[in-house]
Amino acid sequence: MSRRTRWIALVVALLCAVAGASLVAVRRLRPRRTAVVQSRAVATPEQLRAQCRDAVGPPRVERISEHVWLAIGYDLANTILIQTSAGNVVVDVSMSPVRAQAVKAALTAVAPGRTLAVIYTHSHIDHTGGASAWVEPGTEIWATEALSEHFIKQYGEFRTAETRRGAGQYGAHIEEASLPCCTIGRRLDFESALVTGALLPTRTFSGHAELTFGGVRIELVEAHGETHDQLFVWLPAERVLMPGDNYYHAFPNLYTIRGTSPRPVDAWIDSLDLMRRRAPEHLVPSHTVALHGRENILGALTRYRDAIQWVRDRVVAGANAGMRLEALVESIGLPPAVASDPALAPLYGQVDWSARAIYTNHLGWFDGSPEALYPLAERDRATRTVAMMGGAERLWSVIDASLRTDPRWALHLLTLLRDAGLAAETPGQRWALASATALESVAATVGNSNGRGYLLESAYGRRHGVPPLPTPRASAAVLDRVPMATVFHVMASRLLPELSSGVHESVRFDLTDSHETFFLTIRNGVLEVAKGDALPNTPPPLAVVTTTASAWRRVATDTLTPAAAVASGELRIAGDTAGFYTFSQRFRRGL
Repeated sequence: MSRRTRWIALVVALLCAVAGASLVAVRRLRPRRTAVVQSRAVATPEQLRAQCRDAVGPPRVERISEHVWLAIGYDLANTILIQTSAGNVVVDVSMSPVRAQAVKAALTAVAPGRTLAVIYTHSHIDHTGGASAWVEPGTEIWATEALSEHFIKQYGEFRTAETRRGAGQYGAHIEEASLPCCTIGRRLDFESALVTGALLPTRTFSGHAELTFGGVRIELVEAHGETHDQLFVWLPAERVLMPGDNYYHAFPNLYTIRGTSPRPVDAWIDSLDLMRRRAPEHLVPSHTVALHGRENILGALTRYRDAIQWVRDRVVAGANAGMRLEALVESIGLPPAVASDPALAPLYGQVDWSARAIYTNHLGWFDGSPEALYPLAERDRATRTVAMMGGAERLWSVIDASLRTDPRWALHLLTLLRDAGLAAETPGQRWALASATALESVAATVGNSNGRGYLLESAYGRRHGVPPLPTPRASAAVLDRVPMATVFHVMASRLLPELSSGVHESVRFDLTDSHETFFLTIRNGVLEVAKGDALPNTPPPLAVVTTTASAWRRVATDTLTPAAAVASGELRIAGDTAGFYTFSQRFRRGL
């Protein structure tokens, strides 16, 4: 072998050695692939009882720091009082004046003083409904600019559906032994909550606001999450942070079964990160107990946001991989790093409900499965399935054997019978009683208070009949802030098609106090609302109604009849009075 050949061989050998070493190094740098075991645990009734005892507890007042007091256990939501040398600032004010009075008595016993300001962390009624018990002449009411619009939505088109489902979620007719609390707070007092003391804000902001009362500096930070109008409160001198409903001791309610517009999950994560940046020493949520210690709080907030993002990211990955929605939902749980945190137990929100909501909020109901586009009609599908399974009596024999041992299967079979038209839903009869038993059997295994309450309340309705829905009595102060365009648009969903089919008529409304004009046109079961000038093809108004916005709000909410408004002079009708009466009778009235 020549000298040149030996030299080439040596170089090649060296290059091979280097390449081999580099390959080994690269392999060592590659992340190790490990299977992630996700927890899909369902909360148990025992966990719910422990939560009610430890995270809610009896009514009491706790001192958080030099200036901050917490009232917990009195209502679904906590009330937080900031005591200053000039008076008190109150954060969230209970659901009703009745419960707020009890909270006020307890807090002012340890922190006497006049109410300088009320701060709403968001628009939910359990945080705003007791305002009248606290507000005095000169009291400021602070909230985000978005709050009033979102508060008014509670009296909008879907109020009836949300009220019905809310009564189910909170177990309106369920005894306390079966539902000891609502996971994040005390059970609701439905009767007192019908009379709201909510008042709309007098001072609003967007982004960030700084207030000072009696030498105490208070920062308000807009922080969307459970709602689009949420804020958190920060006292920098004492490092106290009040997160509203963006943190509480349970898996977050990324979707509520009572129904709501999509919750901004990505913004929720961002809001939790804003809180982490402040490194609080005390975290005082509007539900459940306070947390103390910087490291403890940072860990809790970090795990909370990671749990939300984990679910969100798994939904995105699964959707992009083409997974069917139900398969995707069933595949998602929580990873070990967060699943072991008791503050993320699925006692209020649930991972599967959340995953389904995140998917549909972004992509809608269609999950890409072609079978979903043109399915058999529900009754046809159920009828064929029942026949294939041997008929109704065969199903009844399986149902009777499964009611307590396999109640979910029994519910599935009962649903087939109902959908096939082979069983009546009459309360107290065979189908209703069997389904009530199955619902109660499932509820006996469920610790999530929302799911448990809904199952038990549904069973109650099937045994005894569905109770009439309660009618909330909104205060004049709230009603007078509802825009008239909203009032008239809500009327559209209350037009009765059976009383307006084939009808084409219009009425003009002149509102003397707000200086607005509206044309309401009924056209074949549809109500068209036009502000200002009438739209093309509008028939001449059969009547012109002159009234005030305030008076018509009361007519629309069934607190004032048209006849009484005419008699008092609050409403004048020019044109066809009888025709206007007929027009008004085409609507379902009231809230």
